[in-house]
Amino acid sequence: MFREKISRVMDMLIELKNISEFMVDLAYTALLYNNVELAEEVERLEEYVDDLHTNYELNILSLAQFEEEAGKYLGALRVGLVAESLADAALSMVKPVLDGVEPHEVLRIAVNESEETILKLRVDDESSIKNKSLEELKLQETMGIRIVAVRRNGKWILNPSSDTRIQANDTLFARGHWRDLEEFKKMLGSKYSPIH
Repeated sequence: MFREKISRVMDMLIELKNISEFMVDLAYTALLYNNVELAEEVERLEEYVDDLHTNYELNILSLAQFEEEAGKYLGALRVGLVAESLADAALSMVKPVLDGVEPHEVLRIAVNESEETILKLRVDDESSIKNKSLEELKLQETMGIRIVAVRRNGKWILNPSSDTRIQANDTLFARGHWRDLEEFKKMLGSKYSPIH
């Protein structure tokens, strides 16, 4: 039972770290492109991280009951707090976007000079990529596009592996050059939300 709890805590910590890092990337993109939809994703993820962090802390505390020196778990609690604080910072980054504040001229100039962006799209039943693995699609090799996250049934797959299969109703977050992403949209015939 103790080993199972340790394993669960490690999985939670990895998820906290990965999601908070992804949130900063999304927040930066939302701020740069003044994209409300991505800012709302950051807001949803922050709520998810709050819940995950609470569960993480409760699991750490339950581990401490098996030890004479409960203080040795303070480091694990603090690492979780850092990830949760990073998620809070990502939410703070997108507040101007959520509040409808117009972006500064410097951001507009940066957007015009940028070539890489993120595209959010939903895979429908007729999509040509449905039921294919990322390895089969070879998006990185053929188009320079990387799927950085998949949201499926309310759960997140961050940095999906090459054997991840795309399913109908998945929401994909693809990173690449905006021209390549335009081609990707055409290939999909899917509902999408361009950011650039």
